[in-house]
Amino acid sequence: MADKKQIAVSAVAATSLLLAGATPALAATADEAAGAAGQLASESAAQSAETAGGYVAADASEGQFAWDQTTITPNSVIREVFRTATNALCNATNDLAVDNPLQWRLSVSGDVENAFSATIDELAQEQAVQQTMTCTCGGNPSDGKAIITAEVKGIPVSYLVGRAAAQEGANTITFVSADGTEAAMPLVYAVGHHGVVSFEINDEDLSASVGGNNQLWLAGAPANYFVRDIVEIRITCEETVPPNPGEGMEYPNSPNVGVLSGAVA
Repeated sequence: MADKKQIAVSAVAATSLLLAGATPALAATADEAAGAAGQLASESAAQSAETAGGYVAADASEGQFAWDQTTITPNSVIREVFRTATNALCNATNDLAVDNPLQWRLSVSGDVENAFSATIDELAQEQAVQQTMTCTCGGNPSDGKAIITAEVKGIPVSYLVGRAAAQEGANTITFVSADGTEAAMPLVYAVGHHGVVSFEINDEDLSASVGGNNQLWLAGAPANYFVRDIVEIRITCEETVPPNPGEGMEYPNSPNVGVLSGAVA
């Protein structure tokens, strides 16, 4: 009687010989089966990818998108949203409102040919603009509330720089608040982003909205650069220019937009 180990080895050898000598038809059938299995696996993986996270792929889709960046935020809302978090959003620690904010005195100094000091009222008589501007917290999420749009009236930073006759090579501007807060930025940034030292928001003194007597507003800059109660503006020539406001932030000025509804046709 043959040894069981020899029988097992012989069986394996026979199987190997049978496969090695398989007819072309049999080999083709095996290839087709393997191909079908691979296709099934690919389709299954694709289906899993399409349905991951609850999403389903579609051949085509249509839709409409609309936005509005001109709706003015009422002062009552501005007061509620921004004034309650003044320290974090507007870089000011005290509410120094005076009886007549137009008599607030502002000085412009530094590397200039014509340093001067004047009241807000005097400067407004010389040059003032009113423009629709937006103020938002740099970390405001989509559909967040830390954003306002208002009619801002103030003295253009470009006018103050020109009146002071900044020296050649001046590259930095620093806004100094009455409480010691400072906000420094490139001079070209403040001018190029339509900076104004505001004294009215929506035709009312700042005390009715953001608080204080005056406030820097910049287009497209985070709110923590919007210093209030400015007493001095320094224009200087610096070896190292400060970074642009919000530089390095992925979303320095997030709009309050969110998807309101959706439908599949």
